[in-house]
Amino acid sequence: MTPFNSKGVFLMSVEKALDLTATASSIEEAVASAVHRASLTLQGLTTFEVKSITGHVEDGEPVFRVEVRINFIIKERLHE
Repeated sequence: MTPFNSKGVFLMSVEKALDLTATASSIEEAVASAVHRASLTLQGLTTFEVKSITGHVEDGEPVFRVEVRINFIIKERLHE
């Protein structure tokens, strides 16, 4: 994301981070699940970071648990 708009004007933004945990049969599926879930209720998602990967074995198959930090832009709103 560039800090300038198409007219060269500097854009400022403030971001907030949200930590989510998701589980799935693969790391990629677990991360995608966390990001998708966040996108259902939040707008302006920008980045994510996988904070940890753990797992367990269920019926002989690995189940992955990921902790994901998702960043999103806080929109400016004027209070009336």
